[in-house]
Amino acid sequence: MSGQAGAQLDSEYYGLFVGSGINVSYARPPGDDGTAIGRYVREKSAPYERWLERARPALDAFFARLAAEQRIPLVPLSEPSEEIHEVIIEDVDSSVVDIRAEQRFRRYHRGRPCAVTLNGSGRLPDFQTLQLRFLVSTRVRRSALEPVLQGVADILLRARSGL
Repeated sequence: MSGQAGAQLDSEYYGLFVGSGINVSYARPPGDDGTAIGRYVREKSAPYERWLERARPALDAFFARLAAEQRIPLVPLSEPSEEIHEVIIEDVDSSVVDIRAEQRFRRYHRGRPCAVTLNGSGRLPDFQTLQLRFLVSTRVRRSALEPVLQGVADILLRARSGL
């Protein structure tokens, strides 16, 4: 079996996973029904659960503010959604318009909110994993997502004590 110590937090507008960043493979001890491994993972994940609980009020406020300001077209996670790769507009060079990506998005988009998943692992110390997920009602620019990811990382770093 393999796994990563960490914790998942789901809220109205976002889902978040923070973990150790290190996947560990381990063999089930002879005669163990899985309870020893489960106990080990729960023990190693507990600090991450406490970390996310400390960060939750600030994260909830951050996403409520984003939704109210409408800088990002956020949709509650409870909405039915779809996953389309072209939902993020890669705008590294604003003078370049990717017509093909727009055409693919229009071709496959069925009108539902679209999932955005961002990896912010390089923003946390000690190789820790940061995966952020939320829904948007329309395509969004990468340049608009970077401040969201950094804002989440900043909140997590402020709430990090105790790990």
